[in-house]
Amino acid sequence: INDDGTIDLTYNMSITVTQGRLTAFDVGQPNRDFTIGQATDQYGNQLRTYSYTPDVASVDFKQQINAGESIWYTITTNVAGMIYNDTTNPGNYGMQFLPQWISDTPISDVRIQIVLPPSVSTADVKTTEVFYNGTSMVEGRLAVYWEKPSLAANERFMIGVSFPAAALPNYTPSSQGGSGDGFDLDSLFLVLGAIGFFAAILIFIFIIYKLSKSSYQSPKVSMETLGVKRGLTAVEAAYLLDLKPPQLVTAILYSLLQKRAVWAEETKPSLKLKVLPPYENKTGTKENPLRYYEIDFLQALKADGSLDEEKLAKAIMFLRDTVEKKLEGYSRKDTVDYYRKIVDKAWAQVEQAGTPELASNAYDKELLWLMMDPNQRVRTETVFRDRPFQPNPLWFWWWYGYTIYHPHPVFHPNINAPAQSPTPTPIPGAEFANNIATSLEKTSSNIVVSLEKFANAIVPPPPKASHAPAHKGSDCVCACAACACACACVSCACACAGGGGR
Repeated sequence: INDDGTIDLTYNMSITVTQGRLTAFDVGQPNRDFTIGQATDQYGNQLRTYSYTPDVASVDFKQQINAGESIWYTITTNVAGMIYNDTTNPGNYGMQFLPQWISDTPISDVRIQIVLPPSVSTADVKTTEVFYNGTSMVEGRLAVYWEKPSLAANERFMIGVSFPAAALPNYTPSSQGGSGDGFDLDSLFLVLGAIGFFAAILIFIFIIYKLSKSSYQSPKVSMETLGVKRGLTAVEAAYLLDLKPPQLVTAILYSLLQKRAVWAEETKPSLKLKVLPPYENKTGTKENPLRYYEIDFLQALKADGSLDEEKLAKAIMFLRDTVEKKLEGYSRKDTVDYYRKIVDKAWAQVEQAGTPELASNAYDKELLWLMMDPNQRVRTETVFRDRPFQPNPLWFWWWYGYTIYHPHPVFHPNINAPAQSPTPTPIPGAEFANNIATSLEKTSSNIVVSLEKFANAIVPPPPKASHAPAHKGSDCVCACAACACACACVSCACACAGGGGR
């Protein structure tokens, strides 16, 4: 909830097409007084946003999504006219919310988090009859959290919060919505579903069933919320899988080496790097932009090419905090299991490759995921036991390990013109396994001059608060009739169920 009384809605959605194809998606909005922010898919692509109709926030995907394919994306909107006076609790503002339901389809694992205005404490919060399941702190602000294992077909899950109006001193609600007589649930003649929530994350998987044209029926949409946080990059997943800070820095370095953004000029007593064209601006190119942690890594470089321990520590803390924020409302255990399976799938890609060249290419492609495996050396040696590893002259990560940590390198890369580098001969699998493992281990040890200073500069995250529900409530209800919200007491947070795929 913003100081001006508007609300930010963030949708985090995974869409799987089971039949037909999908090129765009529309998300229903609470009312027509909204502004669309950015939309980004799991690859970091900025998606085109617009309103296909006045009631929806729409995106066009970068490419067509066919049957059997999935896409994950986020979209944020800012909506006005959502916070009203709570007539049951004078001196309070509030909002009620009905998450999406489907008349003929159950929804599983519903999760909703509401981040309240600054200064609101647990004792200040009142809820409707559905008490929240827990609380946490999000950037110093109290957040209340609901979860429900499943909603039966056509089941409504009404939630609501009320908080002191003093928390929004610069906001005055409009006279509409909160001043009338309260609705009675028995007289609720029409309620339309809602998707979205404010300053929080309500996550659904949208499974789009496109029927054949001969059926003359509209497409059906099945929705369920996510328990797993998908879309993390390999480096972000490395934090989740408990890699230590020096290992995280090493993963970022290898990510930059894969992009040919940096080169190591020295390794003793610590690493000294050179930023290569066209990355001197430390942001990347339009075709290949750097991720936030890669930018922070490059910003930590000093004039002599060494890494500033304190700036590097801040980069790791920002990575940590970013991942933790992305995990809010998700199952950590399920998410960890999900990314461990991705690591296993990465190994399978290498193992199942039919030729040494294909296996080597797969190793390059999956490198950042393979690095998360504590048994990387042994598994690498096993995979290449009966076949050699074939390096590519464009693989800076391989040149880095080979020329810097190999006792007697025979080949040397052309850093300024990588395509003109000599083509290395295939090397035995055991030698490659030893080389990659040694380079990773020594990089983690020599990444900075003082590992102790680097470690001491990393401040532990603040403990997350967890409290029992306040078990306070109001008896207000909210109805959305034909997308026109009519509310009493705690404000209406209804959003019209007008979204879908196209």
